[in-house]
Amino acid sequence: MPISTTVKDGSGDRHWMIVNALGEQIIADSWIPELQADETADDSDKTFTVDADEYWRIQSIWVEYTSDGNAGNRELVLEIQDAAADVIARVKVGIVQAASLTRYYMLAPDVVELEAFRGTAAADYLSTIIPKFTLLSGWIVRIYDIAAVSAAGDDMVVQMIIEKKTIS
Repeated sequence: MPISTTVKDGSGDRHWMIVNALGEQIIADSWIPELQADETADDSDKTFTVDADEYWRIQSIWVEYTSDGNAGNRELVLEIQDAAADVIARVKVGIVQAASLTRYYMLAPDVVELEAFRGTAAADYLSTIIPKFTLLSGWIVRIYDIAAVSAAGDDMVVQMIIEKKTIS
């Protein structure tokens, strides 16, 4: 009878897998949810690469973007690139962000497409629809300010929920 278990890799990260009674890994047909995150400060250009022997499906991308005082309009963009870094899809949020602001973005397949920032006091939230992607091993998800107004001064925190499937 198959059982599910978690194992630690060399870096201490835990991974979910299904094994049989002999401890042999079973390739699952199910998609496993996982969080991919980059919270590095002073960076408005984030990339995530699909691991070898995996497929990913993007469920949602949450971005907290704080622009510094450098004048200029930032424009958040999501790119999907193949393993050779060729752009195969690009989604622009459609609304720019000025200097000295904090804005919150939700990019997901099943959200309401907002045409202006919303919120009670600061009007700081925007949601954008993205296509349903299945990403292959080596493909890249890039979220960045296409205007690169203050790439090393702005702060961008990205939390991306994916479903992944191991292939082999």
